[in-house]
Amino acid sequence: MVEAKHRDTWIEISKRDVQKNVQLIREKTHASTIFFTVKANAYGYGLLQMAKACAEADVEGFACGALDEGLLLRENGYKQLVLMLGITPAKYAKLMAENDIISTVSSVEWLLDAHEYLLANGTTSKLKVSLAADTGMGRIGFTNRTCLENAINFLLKHQNSFEYLGINTHFSEADSVETDYFHMQLARWHKLTDGLPMPPLVHVANSGAAIYHTNHVPTDTLRIGTGILGMEPSEGTVMPDDYLAPVISLHSRLTFVKHLPAGEGISYAHEYTTQTDEWIGTLPIGYGDGWLNAMTGFQVLVGGEWAEIVGKIAMDQMMIRMPHEFPVGEKVTLIGTQGTHTITLSNASKHAKLPPWEFTSGFQDRIHRVLVVV
Repeated sequence: MVEAKHRDTWIEISKRDVQKNVQLIREKTHASTIFFTVKANAYGYGLLQMAKACAEADVEGFACGALDEGLLLRENGYKQLVLMLGITPAKYAKLMAENDIISTVSSVEWLLDAHEYLLANGTTSKLKVSLAADTGMGRIGFTNRTCLENAINFLLKHQNSFEYLGINTHFSEADSVETDYFHMQLARWHKLTDGLPMPPLVHVANSGAAIYHTNHVPTDTLRIGTGILGMEPSEGTVMPDDYLAPVISLHSRLTFVKHLPAGEGISYAHEYTTQTDEWIGTLPIGYGDGWLNAMTGFQVLVGGEWAEIVGKIAMDQMMIRMPHEFPVGEKVTLIGTQGTHTITLSNASKHAKLPPWEFTSGFQDRIHRVLVVV
């Protein structure tokens, strides 16, 4: 998708706030290796922009949802560890090996297939592997200790082709006030892995596990997404939503301003009609950017004052009802601070009835993203 650099709608990513969040998590967990999760365009924040900010914050690795994300990082010169979170087809074993990308593996059969591809293609690079254990997420991973042990033995037997670098699991309820399922998964983890040969990277902690269960799980290696992005993993239910720095803000500028009498319809289907003489401003952002139609009725900031989104949000544009006239070009903040008022990401996502990570993951590539120091 085209990035709309010549349109006055943009996301600002604060390098200072990324640094703060990385430092907070490292101080809490004493982690020596942190993977920042860049999948899905870094939850909509911007993969390359967040990679740069995290690299400057001394993050040791990146975790990807698709191989192309890892390849993009390599193409842009990033030398940090790169981990695949899901299962990549074995036919890409050589490609991963030659680009120094860690493959997550969930079966001996995958290893057998990958070994054949590595031998057939004659690569001299070893494929780094992280073995996944399914302790209750129900997604991918070994559920049987014997099968897991067989996979470890296979890797150790074929060290000319593979490097046994990691082992992991994923907690499905690490961010809940109810901890029974978390502890059940933790018990399964120990039953599956205790006494087996362990690799250098034992990574079981996502943001929730790292922040809330520091004393229960290994924290030397972490996979962190929401925590670095400034999203409180429990949305304020386990801990107050006030200790992470916010990282992003979203802004636009007025492209058109008009004064309308009462009775004028705004946008498609005229779901909103002016109630009195009203100043209406148009902004170049819409549902095509991931600013959902559900955001109608949400209050944004213009000139440090509140303005309500009125009418249906169109694909590329939307309208706001302003308290008085503002000039074309006036900055409008949809997420962030203007004057004495602040709109948090949580404010916006709750209006859309979505978790913040789902809300921002919908932000499209065409929104211009800018790294800022502050």
